[in-house]
Amino acid sequence: MRQLGDLLKKVIELNRNEIPYPPPKRVIEAAKKGLINSNRYLKTSELNELRRMLSIYSKVEEKSIFVGSGAEVLIAQALHLFSWKGKVVIVDPTFFMITHVAEHLEKLGKKILKIKLSEPSFSLPVEPLIEESKDASLVVIDNPNNPSGRILLDRGLVDEICESISGILLIDEGYYEFSHFTVADMVKNHLNLAVTRTMSKAFGLAGLKIGYMIAGETVLDFFSHLDLPLRPSKPSVYAAIESLKDVRYVEKNVRLIEEERERVRKEANKIGVKVYPSCTNFLLIRTDVPYAARKLKEQGIKVFDPSNQLSHKFIRVSIGLKEENDAFLSALRKIIL
Repeated sequence: MRQLGDLLKKVIELNRNEIPYPPPKRVIEAAKKGLINSNRYLKTSELNELRRMLSIYSKVEEKSIFVGSGAEVLIAQALHLFSWKGKVVIVDPTFFMITHVAEHLEKLGKKILKIKLSEPSFSLPVEPLIEESKDASLVVIDNPNNPSGRILLDRGLVDEICESISGILLIDEGYYEFSHFTVADMVKNHLNLAVTRTMSKAFGLAGLKIGYMIAGETVLDFFSHLDLPLRPSKPSVYAAIESLKDVRYVEKNVRLIEEERERVRKEANKIGVKVYPSCTNFLLIRTDVPYAARKLKEQGIKVFDPSNQLSHKFIRVSIGLKEENDAFLSALRKIIL
């Protein structure tokens, strides 16, 4: 077991919402097998096997799944594709990549509208969202939201939005395994609904970049010409297939993270900061210290700095190993107390 003093001698990265546990040996061996055969392109049959297993895992039809090299790639492609057709609506704050791509498109003359979440609870202002979304080509909402960690949409609201808009509603469920909430099954009833998910979080495959979209034919038709350029690598697909054969390790990862997240939340509350409820593998924290993320970095702890969307007193911290979290709490006490 690494000691706290040893950890503080090096930078601890709790800024990218990775989980701290490596995948099982069988998954690593599957990735190696894919690497050994990486002189050959990924076969369509191999990708179809991954789609088949994802359909079983997600309890949706195989034909409704599109696999790509990361959920963020699929979201970025959707933003690019639909911004040419009309207005795009996003929430604010949101996953920083969504903001980054949207602001780039805005510079290119595309119409981007941000719906500000209501502080201090970061709730979604429903009426303004629906009103502004009626003539939008694309509405993108992360659910749970990043960086707040809260669920913004329930099934009834998804129904209402889908029935009110002529464009596409894209919901990112990157933290589905932690939130235990999904609307993926609703794509069969709403032709304009799409859901993106990732295997980078609970599955522990962040470095392999596997993402997938669950949607109906209307949405997936826009992505059909991108099948080849967006395909993940052979080692990634082999590892993903193996990981789906037995997801008990994923359930264990989630359980460990949830237990540790609650411990960190309680300890941080004792320090005197505001810790927001979370159903993800991270916590949003508001301090009274200006440039808190910068000061933590000086203590050897890297957390995510959301100051491009929120006040510089906010930080977002990923849940790591117990000793990493203890080092974070120790550093937080130093800058707060």
